[in-house]
Amino acid sequence: MLIYNNSHYQHFAISTTAQGITAPVQKLANSFYKQFRYASENADLMQQNLELMKEKENMFIFSEDTVYSVFSGENKTKCRMYDITTAHVVFNTINKSNNYIIIDKGRKDGVVPDMAVLSPTGVAGVVSDVSENFSTVISLLNPNSRVSAKIIPINQVGTVVWVDADPSVAQVIDIPQHLIVSVGDSVLTSGYSDVFPKDILIGTVIEKFDNPNNTFLTIKIRLATDFRNLYNVYLISNLYKPELDALKSNFKNE
Repeated sequence: MLIYNNSHYQHFAISTTAQGITAPVQKLANSFYKQFRYASENADLMQQNLELMKEKENMFIFSEDTVYSVFSGENKTKCRMYDITTAHVVFNTINKSNNYIIIDKGRKDGVVPDMAVLSPTGVAGVVSDVSENFSTVISLLNPNSRVSAKIIPINQVGTVVWVDADPSVAQVIDIPQHLIVSVGDSVLTSGYSDVFPKDILIGTVIEKFDNPNNTFLTIKIRLATDFRNLYNVYLISNLYKPELDALKSNFKNE
């Protein structure tokens, strides 16, 4: 009599079935672990960048800029002009005529309108409205956005506006045609604003040509911020803005 021993087959079948069940679970667990590790590493990187940005020269007022320091001969000191914190993007549009961003920080976090919003690589927008837990940002990809800028190396001041449907391209206006602007020139914030500190990257010149309708150049720039992949941002507040606003209010009717 022939007796067939199928214990090896049963063991193989059970093992294969178990692998079929556990493999996807393990894969999912690994995916969650990688996402958690990436999020943790990204948060650490954001914090490191935050600390570095806080100590940049354009975040301070230096006493050597004052009449007193020039004539007194005292050692220069610095006073913080801008404070900075981080936030996460929870909503972002790039294909509308008036694009906007929503971030996960609001009134309870100290966010107020007119705070500058930066991506890790450049200008992103300006806070417009604030609720208790969230804030709306007017994106740089919005016709209502106007950012005072300067072109380096000529140091000419103009204004960055978004007039195209392309979320990676904007224009610099109000630059006279007789000035020499080259492809590859950097466009930075001018500092002539109580919102953005000076010398924040906005973009790089990719095209320029004379405008037959006026005496200004048409200058296209590639934006430094990748709005298609905008997840983390920095919020910058001007600690002297209330004082500056009070002074400017004296000229509002002139």
